[in-house]
Amino acid sequence: MFKHFLTFVFLLVALPLTGLGADYKVETIGALTETAVAEKIRGVLDSKGLRVIDPQGKTVCEIWLRKEIPGGGEEVAGAVFSKIGEGTLAGVINFPGNAGDFRGQGLKAGWYTLRYGMILQDGNHLGVSPTRDFFVLCPIGEEKDPEKRLSFEEMMKLSRNASGTGHPSCWSLAPATDEKALPHIVKNEHEHVVVEFTLPIKDGAMAVGMIVVGKTEG
Repeated sequence: MFKHFLTFVFLLVALPLTGLGADYKVETIGALTETAVAEKIRGVLDSKGLRVIDPQGKTVCEIWLRKEIPGGGEEVAGAVFSKIGEGTLAGVINFPGNAGDFRGQGLKAGWYTLRYGMILQDGNHLGVSPTRDFFVLCPIGEEKDPEKRLSFEEMMKLSRNASGTGHPSCWSLAPATDEKALPHIVKNEHEHVVVEFTLPIKDGAMAVGMIVVGKTEG
């Protein structure tokens, strides 16, 4: 009986530790030095980046945000971050391995820019996301000017080159669930893995959550 009691106690202690070990995490990394990224683009990025790590210790992605986003966007119905301005460069992301976007499309390992976009409000996109806000990924080799704000059509064309399909590579954004102690990782009600961070913007800052693992069921 005593042996069974010790086994029970061991399980009580061990199970929480196993649960903790299964978590994703985010850590701060140094400046982006990759020469595949144009020097002008590297020049507008923050000196610190973010690395998202999966439960097995592998890097999911690395993100460098702009030091400051110019802003200039107007309020748009259904969007939270439209102040950024559609087509604006927000940062750069690197995937060491193949990834999948919010639509479930495969994405090759490599470097991409993050540009702010808003999902269309039509019958094809109903129920896809609670907000219209997304980062749209574009191939790094086709990006040279960080100050250029792309038109919707220009951004869609570049992003289709990134996905290799007829649909752009979009990554869902939402307001951060907790604006304290950013950056951090949370899981939403759909079990999507969300990295939450501060996005500096002229005349203020925004607490943003970006889904990095998980896809829409819509």
